Amino acid sequence: MMDPTYPVQTVDEAYHACHPDLALEAGDPRYIPLTPVRGGFDLPVTITNNIRRTPRGYFHQQLVTGHRGCGKSTELKRLQAHLRKANYFAVYVDAEVLLDLGDVTYLDVLVALTQELEQALRGEHIQVPRSLRENLDQWFAAVILTEEQRRDVERTLEADFGVGPQVPALARMLAAITGQIRSGSSRRVEIRRQLEQNLRVFVQRLNELVDDARVRLTRKGWNDLVFIVDGLEKMHYAPLPDGQSTHSALFVAHAEQLKSIHSHVIYTVPISLVFNANLGDAFPDPTLIIPMVKITEPDGRTPYEPGREALFRVVARRVDVARVMESEDLVWRLVEASGGSVRDLMRLMRLACYGATDCIREAHVETAIRELGREYDRLMQDDDLDLLIFIARERRVPGNERSARLLHLRLVLEYQDDSGRWANIHPALRLSPRLKGRIGA
Repeated sequence: MMDPTYPVQTVDEAYHACHPDLALEAGDPRYIPLTPVRGGFDLPVTITNNIRRTPRGYFHQQLVTGHRGCGKSTELKRLQAHLRKANYFAVYVDAEVLLDLGDVTYLDVLVALTQELEQALRGEHIQVPRSLRENLDQWFAAVILTEEQRRDVERTLEADFGVGPQVPALARMLAAITGQIRSGSSRRVEIRRQLEQNLRVFVQRLNELVDDARVRLTRKGWNDLVFIVDGLEKMHYAPLPDGQSTHSALFVAHAEQLKSIHSHVIYTVPISLVFNANLGDAFPDPTLIIPMVKITEPDGRTPYEPGREALFRVVARRVDVARVMESEDLVWRLVEASGGSVRDLMRLMRLACYGATDCIREAHVETAIRELGREYDRLMQDDDLDLLIFIARERRVPGNERSARLLHLRLVLEYQDDSGRWANIHPALRLSPRLKGRIGA
């Protein structure tokens, strides 16, 4: 089925045109620049400049965060294109595709980087020396998978994904290992245990591959290698017995392992960490935050028209508003209800399509907003009420684990402009019977 021409003309097409999980590729005509209306830095320009300023032999290691659905993946796709234009070989690693974000460790991340690098080099027709490939493949075979286990996994890969004998042995081995990790099989714990016991050698082998790749890329005219690791901000949040969370265990406790690779690297991290962990002790450069689109001033009442207009254009680039919506006012209503979250704006548009046939009408929009409100109300625990009322009143987020959870779930949204940063509860949450009458604007 061919992609529709945008903006789409029907409700049926609008449903898919507003899919919240589809990040825009660089150069997509639907892209609307939102940095001017949400504060922060121009991500592609800032990171590319920081990498360019880093002398060869040193590596820029950058964390990027923001609420889920703020547009990080779209910005990181633009970063990849920007880096490539600046002659950097940027490898995009989608952790959500490769790993199980319900249970992810630094070891999983390093294996995923190895797999994506090997694949990217093959795509660039860069031949890794046979001895290096075989040494790495044989090391994995000796330490991680028995020959019988490897054959079993390879049969599954060939049947399910078409990864057959024509693919190099190292590529098949890496696909087998990441497949075992992602599937949550009983082998996952054993794979991690073996990797951890042999961590020094594993990192050494990985860096042998990276170092060789950087030399060969330079010979082909590239300035250097950059990894962009997207999707880790979506990893599951849970408190751990030692007082850490799953988030801090990965990015704080194991920061040195994540930084051990001999390459520039950008990781996305959960926004909760910005509020309850000193990431500056783990990564030298400040974490770049992509805030929500500002649609009101900090008082929560005064509309910020540039932000609202930008979000209106986000919808209008995808959907012919005059044909699909009963009136433009309905789009403005959805923009307000989204709280400046691009993801929730797209979700509201899809929800409004549920009961519509020829046209999205006011009743469909109001039903969509109520449904989003119910979803957030279900996520809110009774113990959250006092903290949410505090945030709504004070416009700031205390640095504690409970606040981190509210940010992770988008029950609380953070904004930024030249005057500073502030927070507020999601507009949809204001529909909750438990909060009505207890909060202001």
